[in-house]
Amino acid sequence: RTRGVTVGRRRDMRAIPCAVSLIQLLLLVAPWRGGGATAAGALNFTRADFPGDFVFGAGTSAYQYEGATDEDGRSPSIWDTFTHAAGRMPDKSTGDLGADGYHRYKEDVELMSDTGLEAYRFSISWSRLIPRGRGPINPKGLEYYNNLINE
Repeated sequence: RTRGVTVGRRRDMRAIPCAVSLIQLLLLVAPWRGGGATAAGALNFTRADFPGDFVFGAGTSAYQYEGATDEDGRSPSIWDTFTHAAGRMPDKSTGDLGADGYHRYKEDVELMSDTGLEAYRFSISWSRLIPRGRGPINPKGLEYYNNLINE
């Protein structure tokens, strides 16, 4: 979700990073499938097509995912400052809302679990965890990541 996207389309926009990752995975697997494309052009595969120890997972980037850039003590990151500078982003997009993971992480973890994913890689917004770059840790930032991990 980015600024400028209508509220009704927000949920649809959240699926884009997952769809891109799935397409990349399919392109990686396709050469070993021996022409596994169906007449409709879609690939049919199951977990059985992967090695037994293959781990299915998801990943997010804090800047793109979390949003909530001015909440609970988070300070602007270098990228926040860059995207807010006049003329830097032709479409005026920022990470201010992102996919709103800061507020919706429980729902997202539930979706990952329901999908059967076994791993989740995420990045940390250091401007949320250590807002001044040095010094004390932001308790609200630490609480967010602790809650995310324990969900």
